[in-house]
Amino acid sequence: MNAFLDSALDQNARRRLAAIGGTDVLIGLPTYKNSRTIGNVVGALAAGMVEHFPDKKAHILVSDGGSTDETLDVARSVALPPQISLSVAAYQGLTGKGSAIRAIMEAASTMDARACAIVDADVRSITPAWIERLVGPVIADEADYVCPVYTRDRHEVTINDLIGFPLTRTLYGLDIRQPLGGEVAMAPVAWQTFSSKDVWETDVARFGIHPWMVIQAINSGWRLYQAPLGTKTHDYKDPTVGFEPKFLQIVGTLFRMMTFYRRIWPEIDEVRAVPEWGARKHLDPEPVPTTRQTLWDGFQKGLKRYRRNLSQILDEDQQAVVADLASGDLERFPADDWARIVMAFAVVYNRGEGDPDKVALSLLPLYYARKALLLRQLEGQPWTAVEKAIREQANAFDKARPYLLERWSNYVPWQAPIG
Repeated sequence: MNAFLDSALDQNARRRLAAIGGTDVLIGLPTYKNSRTIGNVVGALAAGMVEHFPDKKAHILVSDGGSTDETLDVARSVALPPQISLSVAAYQGLTGKGSAIRAIMEAASTMDARACAIVDADVRSITPAWIERLVGPVIADEADYVCPVYTRDRHEVTINDLIGFPLTRTLYGLDIRQPLGGEVAMAPVAWQTFSSKDVWETDVARFGIHPWMVIQAINSGWRLYQAPLGTKTHDYKDPTVGFEPKFLQIVGTLFRMMTFYRRIWPEIDEVRAVPEWGARKHLDPEPVPTTRQTLWDGFQKGLKRYRRNLSQILDEDQQAVVADLASGDLERFPADDWARIVMAFAVVYNRGEGDPDKVALSLLPLYYARKALLLRQLEGQPWTAVEKAIREQANAFDKARPYLLERWSNYVPWQAPIG
């Protein structure tokens, strides 16, 4: 087997980490051309360790995907206190965030860390408190896996709010608000389990990493916490440019895990709260430019591209909803219709006879429509109205569970395989 399949860290990186010695906290930063933000991120993490864990050693690993800007030089130039060290390593394996995180988890094992935290390197709103909120419950031996909770602009993370959060919550019975959040913390049992899995040549090695980790954490019976981090602001990107691979990797992983845990989720009959480490405080995020027209254009183009697939995945009522949306007869995309449509796609993805990737991508234009109409519905409304709408969407998924169970149990492909 090729070396890159065995490890995301090369031998030189392992030797450097071993030479540094052990550490209490391994903090990993997956990076790719983050020169504008990484200096502030490293500084805030170091300040947080000194303020909240003055007796603990920490090592910051920059797990890089081939940056050609000054990301690595900026990271190395940050002045650090004596108990904080830093190194950089180019991860091996498939290009993507999952491979970067795999390298970080392997570094945590190499350095025999007590806790491992992962923080996005492009975040601009980080404060020193973040590291305490993330690793605090792990250091206190109260959590094995920690997910973030933060405020995001309503134009962002709707793939979390409209698919990741409600689907994970309904399937597995835990109210984890941001299962796709980039900031997490782990105890050794978590990263050792993840590292041992044979998934690193799949979409898990890319943007499928976060749903894969959190769904495993839930179903492994680990102790879970949420870390209230205030608000999260990072470098803005157009939500439709280059989004197809990310959507496929995230949604495909969410759907694929349903088959992996097919003996568990049909038996879930309640949703339980997940404790939070510290009080949640709302902070207004930086505003993001409106993207409604871009999203609507993506919806219309996608309908033409995936028309045949949609006709084979959706039932007649669902096709009628989509037709009404396309003609402008519906000003909103009803939450209950969206829940059932996502579930229909999940069933065909797992039980159909065609290409699962094409099934997942066929959902993308409908996601654009749901997002565009939600933004129009919430225009001018306060953040409380946004959160209420997301909660209503999650409740609609809960109410649609009987539909999902019935279709999952009785699904029979009735047309030619999806092309």
